[in-house]
Amino acid sequence: MIRKYKNICSIIPVGFSIEGRKIFKIKWGEGKIKVFIWSQMHGNETTGTRSMFDLFHFFFKKENHDLVKLLRKNLTIFFIPMLNPDGSEKFQRRNSVNIDLNRDVIRLQSPEIRILLYEIEKSYPHILFNLHDQRSIYNIGDKFFNPALLSFLSPSVKGIVKVTSERKKAMGLISSIAKKMKKVLPKIGSIGRYSDAPFPTATGDNLQKNGYPCILLEAGVYPNDQQKEIIRKYNALSILTGFYFLSTKEKYLEKNYKSYFHIPENKKNLFDKIYREVQIQKGNKKFLVDLGIMKYEEFDPVKKNIHLIPKIVDIGDLSNFFAYEEIIANGKKFFSQEGKYFPEIGDKELFKII
Repeated sequence: MIRKYKNICSIIPVGFSIEGRKIFKIKWGEGKIKVFIWSQMHGNETTGTRSMFDLFHFFFKKENHDLVKLLRKNLTIFFIPMLNPDGSEKFQRRNSVNIDLNRDVIRLQSPEIRILLYEIEKSYPHILFNLHDQRSIYNIGDKFFNPALLSFLSPSVKGIVKVTSERKKAMGLISSIAKKMKKVLPKIGSIGRYSDAPFPTATGDNLQKNGYPCILLEAGVYPNDQQKEIIRKYNALSILTGFYFLSTKEKYLEKNYKSYFHIPENKKNLFDKIYREVQIQKGNKKFLVDLGIMKYEEFDPVKKNIHLIPKIVDIGDLSNFFAYEEIIANGKKFFSQEGKYFPEIGDKELFKII
C-alpha cells in the first residue's frame, strides 16, 4: 500500500519492531512548517492508520487541487503510519512483550518508542499529531445520548505553568479544528475533550513538556459503524483541517487557546446496550434491575477476523447512563442458558428475557 504512493512522497524504513517487522516513515511536502504524525502505537487502534492512507490517496489523486498544492508548498509532513506492527499483527494494544508504548517514554525499553523519539528529535517538527481510537463508553454531556465521535487532547504539563506557549499552540489548533468540524459532523454525536489527567510516563505529556506542541486525536464511535468507515472519514477530515490551519494561520493559533476549554469534556456514561427494567430472581426474592452490556473485541489469528463478544458489565440502576441500543423489558424475566434467574458480571449475552 505504501509503494502505491512512492511517486508523491519518500518512503524510508526507520527501524524494526521487536519481532523484526519494518517501521516506515513517509515524508510528503516541501514547506517550512514541519508536522510529525504517527498512528497505531496501540496495535488494535487502526482508524488513524486508515485515515492516513485516505490522505495519501487524496494527495495522489488530486495532485493539482488548490488545497493539495497549498499544503505541499507550506508543510513538510512526516508520517509513521504503524508504530507497533507486532501489536497490529495480533490486533492487541501492546507490543510483542506486552509493553504499552504510550507508557514507555521514560524507561525506553521498546525499540518502537525509541525509533519514534529519535525521528521526532531528528526532524524537530513544529507540531505533533498522535492518533488513537477511543472506546465506545464516552458521551458528551449527561442529558441525552450524544456519543463522542471525535475527541481531542492537548496533554497536560507538569509544573507551575500548566498552559505553556507550546500547549497554547496545540490548544488553539484543536479549537480551530473542532469549530470547523462541528459544521460537517452528522446530527448524532459531537466532539469532546479527552481528560488531561497527567500521566508521568505518557508519550504526549513528555513530548509537550520537552517543547513540542502535541495534539492527541481520538477516533470515537458512531452508531452502527462497526468498521468505523464513517468515523474514519471524519477523522481524516479533522487531520486535513488541522493541516490547512497550520498552512494558513500557524503564527496566530495561540490566540484561540482559551476556546479549547469550551469543548465539553468526555463523560464515561455510555454502554453498547442496556436492558432496562429486567426482573431477576434469587431464591424467593425478586429484583428489578438494568443490565449494562459492552462489546469486547476478540481476534481470530487464523482467519484474521475480529468478533465482538457482548458481556454484562453492570447490574442495577442505570438510569443515568445511555446506550447505542436500548431494550425496555418492562419487568420481563431474566433466564440464562445455565438455568439461572439472575445474571453475573462478565456473563456473555447468551440469556433470554421472557
